[in-house]
Amino acid sequence: MALRASIVRSLLAVVVAALVCMGLVNRGEAQVVARAAVVIDSENGRTLFAKNPDLRLYPASTTKVMTAIVAIESGRLDEIVVIRESDIRVEPSVIGLVPGERITLRELVYGLLLRSGNDAARAIARYLAGSEAQFAMMMNAKAIKLGCTATHFTNPHGLTSTKHYTTARDLGRIMRYAMRNPEFREITGTKYYRCSSPRGREFYNKNKLLRMYKGANGGKPGYTRAAQQTLVASASRAGHELVVVCLASRGRCLWSDATRLLDLGFNRVAAAPVVGSVSTAAAAAGSH
Repeated sequence: MALRASIVRSLLAVVVAALVCMGLVNRGEAQVVARAAVVIDSENGRTLFAKNPDLRLYPASTTKVMTAIVAIESGRLDEIVVIRESDIRVEPSVIGLVPGERITLRELVYGLLLRSGNDAARAIARYLAGSEAQFAMMMNAKAIKLGCTATHFTNPHGLTSTKHYTTARDLGRIMRYAMRNPEFREITGTKYYRCSSPRGREFYNKNKLLRMYKGANGGKPGYTRAAQQTLVASASRAGHELVVVCLASRGRCLWSDATRLLDLGFNRVAAAPVVGSVSTAAAAAGSH
């Protein structure tokens, strides 16, 4: 009986989550499956919506926003990186780097942000800092400088580590800063990029918001089994730019979470908003 009850509860949770994804539960409220989420006004840093904003969670590949910023701010984007065997010893996703290959740091950053290449992340870290550990120190120093009080990085790609974590609030702060950088802004908003290197790699951006949400202009999704679905993204409408963060969302709900929260944020910007809240039903659906 206990097993049957557990199965029923699990099925109900799945059904509720699905209904929330489709917007069929309490249409008047902001329904969020993600365990933690924020919407931030990029201009002034004001929080327009928050759900568990300071809960420490795994960021997965949203980590790569910080990796990209450290790489871009090195001022070395046009330097040639020679790929080593150690760079490619990493789990997918990868962009297929091979030892001995010569590629610019800029193209590695494109592969990092558009195709989420973990091999690109390792090559960037090794080239700029000598090792992942040393590069993570650079990432952490930058996070502290940006005022991120509950973030700690141990690697440049976001693969799960118990000491590698962030919060929705901190990740939003990082993205807001990143979008002020013209190089980052151009790269993250690119839907398609073809490398000029002899191998001529093609990168299609994995950020679905660029194709499904009017005004979307950047961002980075991620996934690991421990982190579940994660996303940090930016969108601009009517002269306002917002950053949205969703951590520990589920499946396609990630994208419905993000679009719903961006819509809510733009409405609140136009109406002199206050910080939002999430319903108990949505919170229950998002906890796992």
